[in-house]
Amino acid sequence: MLAYDFQVAWADLDSNGHVKNSRYLDYVSQARFLFLAEFGFTPQAFAEVKMGPVVFEDRVQYRREMRLLQKFSVQVRVGGLSEDGAKFIMVNDVVNEKGELCAKVTSNAAWFSLESRKITPPPAALKKAMEDAPRTEDFHWL
Repeated sequence: MLAYDFQVAWADLDSNGHVKNSRYLDYVSQARFLFLAEFGFTPQAFAEVKMGPVVFEDRVQYRREMRLLQKFSVQVRVGGLSEDGAKFIMVNDVVNEKGELCAKVTSNAAWFSLESRKITPPPAALKKAMEDAPRTEDFHWL
């Protein structure tokens, strides 16, 4: 399983003293880009191929509070892929140091051409990285 470590910062907190909802999406996005960079798809690589990810929907399920300075990880898994690799579902579990699920974020997304402004299949190496990534138990072809 791929996972990336983080720590709750002061700016992440809401008035109740726990992580505000929008920060979960920020950490999940960061984990996704760390995953992509691991497979050679850095921001520079995306700029060269004139494409990037576009998210259509994020679904966040909250399970446990996280508080200031708490360490946690964001796990990255693929929940679905289209045959051509253009559309995908990413599932990210936010897990505390005890291994407890704090939040689950499911994102429906696609690769987007910055030239045509349309959904487009990714380069072969990116498609392979997505196909080889850890999958959810309920993975399905889109």
